[in-house]
Amino acid sequence: MSELTDSELAYASASPDTNTYAPLSAGVESLWGLKYAVTNPDLVPLAAHWYDESQGPQFADASLFYAKKQAEYLGVPFVWDKSRGQTTNFDIKHATPVFFSGMSAFMSQCISNPHGINFKYIINGANSEDRQELGLYFRSWRKVIAMFKSQAWDGTNVKWEALPETPLCIDPGSFLTKIEMVAMLMQSDPKLMELVWTCIRPSGALKRGDEIVGYQACGKCFKCLEFQNALYIASEANLRYTAGMEYYAKFKRHELKTRNRTKTDSD
Repeated sequence: MSELTDSELAYASASPDTNTYAPLSAGVESLWGLKYAVTNPDLVPLAAHWYDESQGPQFADASLFYAKKQAEYLGVPFVWDKSRGQTTNFDIKHATPVFFSGMSAFMSQCISNPHGINFKYIINGANSEDRQELGLYFRSWRKVIAMFKSQAWDGTNVKWEALPETPLCIDPGSFLTKIEMVAMLMQSDPKLMELVWTCIRPSGALKRGDEIVGYQACGKCFKCLEFQNALYIASEANLRYTAGMEYYAKFKRHELKTRNRTKTDSD
């Protein structure tokens, strides 16, 4: 039996041409970003999930489960990192957002180049409605990586040869709304949309025998309502009237196929 973790095995089996680090939360935006990376011939992605316990262990497990399913569906190597600073084991006064601990893991991979992989890009899956300061944070992390690779004290001494080894942050969907991303994904791959997970208050695991085959969304938290609203508005988009009823039918089939994952008042 191998002593390597799943993530180490994924790095070991990844193509030596891998050049793109794609954070994958299991939600809409990061899935859209990974889909973009898969369809862009210049990008060879590796999907990375940042295990997030900020909303409890069941949310963390559900997000990991569906993120892995998404990567497997798209045929992309999958790694995951357990975030630090989110449990109470060390009497933490302020929880660390998964974005910060996740970027720490990313920077480590940029510097260590596991199995010779040199990441040239990191995907920022943000949409046009997301908080803009996150994009600004990427600048600081790029600077730290460039300074480390240059052995520089500040930006005045960054070496030109270090820049090609300092990943660029690309945000290909920053001009799209969440609803537009939903519509694009639904048109191109409805089955992939069945693997989206956003609920922060899962009601429990869905099992077949002892095997977990999914998780049940609460249908009431703000993330569930946000996703349901995005699906509804996207289903009513102008494209429905030009593409015909098949466009709307994709959303209806999605609703029927994922119904067992959403708990409602009538259940």
